[in-house]
Amino acid sequence: MLTALCGTAAAQSGRDLQDDELHGTVKRIDSRMYEARYDLSDNLERGEQLEHLITEYKQNGQRRSQTYLSVAEDIIFRTRYKHDGFGLTTLEHIVDNQEHVVGRTYYVYDAEHTLTEIYVEDAERQVESRLQLIHDAEGRISQRSYNDHRNDVFKREVYTYNPDGTINKAVVYDRSKQKVQEKRWEYDDKGYPTSYTLYDYTEEEPEMFVTLYQREYDAHGNWIRCTEYDMLGDRMIPTYTTVRTIEYF
Repeated sequence: MLTALCGTAAAQSGRDLQDDELHGTVKRIDSRMYEARYDLSDNLERGEQLEHLITEYKQNGQRRSQTYLSVAEDIIFRTRYKHDGFGLTTLEHIVDNQEHVVGRTYYVYDAEHTLTEIYVEDAERQVESRLQLIHDAEGRISQRSYNDHRNDVFKREVYTYNPDGTINKAVVYDRSKQKVQEKRWEYDDKGYPTSYTLYDYTEEEPEMFVTLYQREYDAHGNWIRCTEYDMLGDRMIPTYTTVRTIEYF
């Protein structure tokens, strides 16, 4: 699945509106991502459209479908969701533009309805990958293990949290249990990230990359525009702008 820009690693509960960090009775989100750049006068302008995603929800807050469109508005593929009697996401069917199933994603929960595993199958029902989750005493994800088709761990992320429940840091380990990355976030008063710092230890000389986010919000507190900037010294270089049109019930 594609990941939404300007977000961070949310602790999935299987409750869709909550997982998507949305407020109010959202019915539909039309999200378009564009290149962002400065013109000759250093004014921010919108460039070529890069992605187009439509997400639809049921009135009870469950995610109904996500549709990925090309720039020409052709359907690339669509994801449809199934839920159990507790409202938890249990299965995603991924279909192409001819409605043929090209993949499935399964969600596995423990007796307390806590998400513990996600695994992905291809069109031939072969497992492609697994994501296994460990939670802390407060029910937050403390570790994600990324497993290959043989169920061998090739990456592990360990999370720590701020007092308000937002993620403070994620430390990434590779297959040999060596620390390869560290990720840190800062947030605005609505709980959305304003900065993301990546420390990369894969080279002889560690590198640091800083990304900043600027958002505009609607009356419900949902962001409707997010511009992403890479820091080059003291200069903010725009990279992407995502615009969301949100429809409510």
